[in-house]
Amino acid sequence: MKYEINHGRLVIHTAGRYRNKTVADFLNEYCQSDRNQYLLIQNRQILVNDEPVRDVHQKLTDEDITLLIPEEEYGWPCADQPCNVIYEDAFCYIVHKDAGYIIHDDANPEHCLMAMAAKWQDEHGIRVPVRPIHRLDRDTQGLVFFSKIPFFQPWFDRQLSEKKIQRHYLAIVKGKCPQDRFTCNGKIGRDRHRNGAFRISSTGQEACTKVEKIAARGPYTLLGCTLETGRTHQIRVHLADKGLPIVNDPLYGVKSKDFRIMGLWADEIEFRSPLTNKKHKIHDIPVSEYDYFKGEK
Repeated sequence: MKYEINHGRLVIHTAGRYRNKTVADFLNEYCQSDRNQYLLIQNRQILVNDEPVRDVHQKLTDEDITLLIPEEEYGWPCADQPCNVIYEDAFCYIVHKDAGYIIHDDANPEHCLMAMAAKWQDEHGIRVPVRPIHRLDRDTQGLVFFSKIPFFQPWFDRQLSEKKIQRHYLAIVKGKCPQDRFTCNGKIGRDRHRNGAFRISSTGQEACTKVEKIAARGPYTLLGCTLETGRTHQIRVHLADKGLPIVNDPLYGVKSKDFRIMGLWADEIEFRSPLTNKKHKIHDIPVSEYDYFKGEK
């Protein structure tokens, strides 16, 4: 569908897509909860042909649907410096996170990625709550996806849970990889003997990581990893279990003076836009640690 967005108004040209359907059908398609639907009606934030909708069961034909996007608090204090935005469109933005930064930190709220995102939104006049769709561990570098319009956040959440947002990682591990491709399916649960750590456990949550060998040099191998699920520390635990520990991983890996940080990089995100269904594949900025493998296979 085509759309226009200006001054807090998102006008969606439905072109008959919802003919003989209802406003509720439209809202359900974008994963709006009953509470959200109620608030949109009560706050007069959804209009059909510029008239506020009074009943979600209102029938639609070829009308334009307008969503009003009110200004809201960021929900987080602004950092001194903004985040590094790699990609932005009307619905989302994608950020490069350096290793060593936590996504959100209640104890130190002005020194985390959420605060840096709040600063960037403030500089660009985006007055909505800061909402990441997924997380990265403190020592993992790479791409983090943020929703830009609150209305579409539940839809992005659903896309992630249904594996329609694909996340690819590069991992530097110590060890030789005998297979070009393999899949890790070990269930992941908390490690009761190490605070903050996880392990392979028969009683843990289902987890799936697809792995491919990209290059090898000396004692190290460069792997490409695609998440089919999103468990905490998933790639780190799965690779360690396979005897391929990530370099400089403080919980599951091995120390290496050949690399200055943990060898895990969220280098690519693939997703579709909510209204146009256009596919986007976003690559992160080059990271120097991976120059070690240039020219190797």
